[in-house]
Amino acid sequence: MKNTLALLLALVSPAWCALDYSRWAHPAGDYVIEYPSDWKRSIAMQAVNLQPPGRAGDLVVVSFERYPLGKGSPAKPKDYIKALLDPVGLTKKLDSRGAATVAGIKADKISLEETKEIKGEYGQKLPGPMKEIHLIVPQKGFYYVLSLRGVGQAYDEAVPEFDRMSQTLKLGAAPIPDKKQ
Repeated sequence: MKNTLALLLALVSPAWCALDYSRWAHPAGDYVIEYPSDWKRSIAMQAVNLQPPGRAGDLVVVSFERYPLGKGSPAKPKDYIKALLDPVGLTKKLDSRGAATVAGIKADKISLEETKEIKGEYGQKLPGPMKEIHLIVPQKGFYYVLSLRGVGQAYDEAVPEFDRMSQTLKLGAAPIPDKKQ
């Protein structure tokens, strides 16, 4: 009976959550992040970016980055938070600010929303408003930021996956082999 109910829920509500997940382990063993297996992954110097499939991938991105990135980058979590909050009241509004737990570590959680119309490179109106969530996770001598940025329904549908990523993230974990690495 339990299996039938679980199968029925999975068939009726595919947008609620992914059914299959992949893992990406940082080569040095700094972290392991799980994400829906149909999401696109791209790697940068100190970051991994994840985007849902299809059109939603143009509207949503989840990033996990290690800071500071270099000269001019916020050196401490409080500097990053200050830079996030500087546009509040000008071009963004603060939706919420509070504590969260990421990988078993106390983190700062900041949710923002743009208040001004977004224009593209050629002056065209872009979809909006842009919403974002930042989880700032302090470490000794550096910090990580797990963030979600997006617009519209694609953003709303990505929030549960973002929350799952924040809860399953492992820091300082040894690499786990994965067929999708």
